[in-house]
Amino acid sequence: MSTPSMNYLAKIEIDYELAYKQGILNSYAWHQKAWKAFPGRDGEARNFLTRVDEIDGGFRLLLLAPVQPTRPSWCPENGWACKEVPNAFFQRSSYRFSLVANPTVKKRARANGEPLKNSRRAPITSRKELLAWLERKGSQHGFEVDCRTLQTLPRPRQIFLKKGTAGLHAAVEFRGTLQVRQPEAFLQAARQGIGPAKAFGFGMLCLVPTA
Repeated sequence: MSTPSMNYLAKIEIDYELAYKQGILNSYAWHQKAWKAFPGRDGEARNFLTRVDEIDGGFRLLLLAPVQPTRPSWCPENGWACKEVPNAFFQRSSYRFSLVANPTVKKRARANGEPLKNSRRAPITSRKELLAWLERKGSQHGFEVDCRTLQTLPRPRQIFLKKGTAGLHAAVEFRGTLQVRQPEAFLQAARQGIGPAKAFGFGMLCLVPTA
């Protein structure tokens, strides 16, 4: 299947009051609200990325998709913007980047060495392990991060409720510069995201080409 030549980046900005009135109180609520920008797709596979940031007085939701989103009814007209992003944008050689990720590692034993019956994923917290995680992802997705510029910024853990069950995601923001080594692999990562929990607002590469 060929890669679409166009992507769409939408931005939604709402204040705290509207978010509260709409019941957008956790990452799963954002997940549900984001789908409203793609009506008529019940039961289809998710093919878009999201990211939520707190801004002055409210929130900003970014949506990156291969199909054009539409302004959902819960978003005010003055809080909506959408533009086309050609694949050529993702074919530069270097970028400044920001990535909000959910870095995890699979644990097969307890801290005392006792093996776990079932392996589980645990959040990565140390800077050394975070750098190693991002380096692995870069190798997998066709880019190399300049460690001299890299910042690792912890974000509050995200608690959510899904069908009455509580969940938790650890969040880290990576900022720095990167060099593209394998353009096709990088394009796929830019369009499909990096790391786990992409349905909950993780994994979108926010990019600015370097001069």
